[in-house]
Amino acid sequence: MLSQEKLLVLIGEIYDAASDERLWPVFLEHFADAVNGTFTSIIHHDLGSRRAQLMITARPDSEALRRYKEYYCTFDPYRAASLARYRQPGPDAVYIAEELIDPRQLHQTEFYNDFSLRHDLVHHFGCRIAMGANWVSNISSHRPRDREPFGHVEVSLLQLLWPHLQRAIQFHRKFAELQSQHLASLEALDHLTVGVVLLDQACRIVAMNREAQRVLDQKDGLAAGKDGLTAARPHENRELRAVIAGATKTGSGGGLGDGGILGIPRPSGKRSFVLLVAPVGRQAFVLGIKAPSVIVFVTDPERKPEEISTALARIYELTNAESRVATLLIQGETLTHAAEHLGISHNTARTHLQRIYEKTGTSHQGDLIRVLLTARIHP
Repeated sequence: MLSQEKLLVLIGEIYDAASDERLWPVFLEHFADAVNGTFTSIIHHDLGSRRAQLMITARPDSEALRRYKEYYCTFDPYRAASLARYRQPGPDAVYIAEELIDPRQLHQTEFYNDFSLRHDLVHHFGCRIAMGANWVSNISSHRPRDREPFGHVEVSLLQLLWPHLQRAIQFHRKFAELQSQHLASLEALDHLTVGVVLLDQACRIVAMNREAQRVLDQKDGLAAGKDGLTAARPHENRELRAVIAGATKTGSGGGLGDGGILGIPRPSGKRSFVLLVAPVGRQAFVLGIKAPSVIVFVTDPERKPEEISTALARIYELTNAESRVATLLIQGETLTHAAEHLGISHNTARTHLQRIYEKTGTSHQGDLIRVLLTARIHP
């Protein structure tokens, strides 16, 4: 049996990997050592397509990995038998292959003869870690034919690790969901034509959108550093830092400052940047661990407004012709008048309109115009 010290190391590695998926192979390598296994893996199966969505492995046979993912995962008898026998994941659902499936039946399958024997992955044990309506996560380890099958010692170890593995997988899925929301939030901000900078409680930059990055890249009176946003001139910088600090306290629940509007002069002589600084409600954004306390909107008066047609093409991936049709519809033209204005046939305009519906997720003209107007891309 594994010593308590080594068991604690394995448990620690499980939770390390929960927040950093790059560390799963470290745990799997040490788990393989503990059970004297070869190919050891965590596999996330999509039950709808019966495909392996994600495979994290230790000591992999690259050819076996490829063949399993491309073909054999669709009729893995161990997965099917485990799902049939154990309706819910749990420590009692840890199985040994020889006990899960009658060897006489297994030896008649294509999976065993063309995959297990070919890659010498004959002895096998594992269990489901977690599952949802359309997915299941399994952990398993293998041994070659010339070794003993897995036994009670290995099963007991996996039963001890199971609740930690389940918690780690649940945490990992939630963390991945938050990261996706984080990326979606930033992508939405990137569509704005005003700069947006998010600052944490220490006034450091958490994130910024594409327009804010464009402003800062000019290095014309406003900069970003390890201390957050700074102005080039000492007087404006002190004022900027004071306003941000006051808004930070409010955003963190410890102050009453409501931010303010500032003009930041530019050494180039161009019109000053205009900054609107405001506290952020603590539930306003889902951006991972570094929660923002302050939002800064940065307006560049020198920036030429984006044409509606250009913005539509960028946001909805419309062609030039499609964006011109959409622009005219926003301006109140009928499809017939839009076709006449653009010098195209009504059938061609209708084809463009159908493609616009598909790209914007709409089905009729009124819904389309509502979606385009609420994109807030007016020049």
